[in-house]
Amino acid sequence: MSKQLFLIALATIGTLASCSKADPTTPTPTPTPPSSAAATPSYATGDGAIVALITRTTTNTPIGAVDFDLGTGVAVFGSLSSTTYNDAGKVTLNGKELTKQSNNAYVYTPSTTDVTGIDLDGAINWSVTTPTFTYNAGSGTGRGMPNATAIAGTYSTVDANAAFTLELSGSVSNADSVYFQINGPSKSILKRMSGTTSSVTFTADEVKSLGKSVGCSVTIAPWNHQQKTLGGKIIHVINELAISRTIEIK
Repeated sequence: MSKQLFLIALATIGTLASCSKADPTTPTPTPTPPSSAAATPSYATGDGAIVALITRTTTNTPIGAVDFDLGTGVAVFGSLSSTTYNDAGKVTLNGKELTKQSNNAYVYTPSTTDVTGIDLDGAINWSVTTPTFTYNAGSGTGRGMPNATAIAGTYSTVDANAAFTLELSGSVSNADSVYFQINGPSKSILKRMSGTTSSVTFTADEVKSLGKSVGCSVTIAPWNHQQKTLGGKIIHVINELAISRTIEIK
C-alpha cells in the first residue's frame, strides 16, 4: 500500500509549526483552533481514515515543567488519493461529536469548557452515520494508544549551530512508526523511524536551517495503524500520541 505524509489539521496547544518572535510568556492551557502540528500518516487507497490523537505538551514555567494532555480526533471519508471527501453525517469519538469542515473533513476542537478534549486513555469508540459503523480502536478489538515516556532532559533551548538529539527518557511500545519533528521559524524537519526508535539526531546543518526564535517546539509521535472493513468500506484506523515541548532555538 502506498503511503504519503502530510500535516493534518489537528487541535494542539503550544506546538505550532511556526515560532513566535515575541518574548515568551507563561502559558495558560487554552484550546486553540486546529493547526498544522503533529504529522499524521496518510493513505492513497481506501475509503476513509479515522485518527485519534493525544497531544502531550511540556512547557517550562516559573514553577517548573507543566504537562498538559489534549485528546482530539479527525475523520475523513471518500477519495483519499484526491482528498475529495464526502459528508458522513454525524461522527462521534467517545460520545463527543466532531465538527464537519468546509471540505467535509471532521475535526474535534475542544472548547473553553472542555480544555482537555476527549479522554482517550481507555476506550476509543468511533460512531459514524455514513458509512454506518461503530468501532472501538482501543485495546481489545483495536490497537489502543501507543505507549511512550516523556522527552528526555529538562532543556528549553536548542543551539542553532550544533547537532541536536531528540530522545525519549524511556522506550516506545505498541507503535508501528515514530515521528521525530523539530519546528523552527523557517521550516520544520520531520523524520519517520521504526516503531521502537527512541532517539534521533538532527545534524548541525539541519538545525541551522530552522532559524532562530522563541516559541518553537520539538515533538516525538509514536503511532499505530489498522486497516479495517467498516460499514462495507475500507477504513484506516490510526492512534497517535504526540509528545511535545516548547523550546527556543538560539
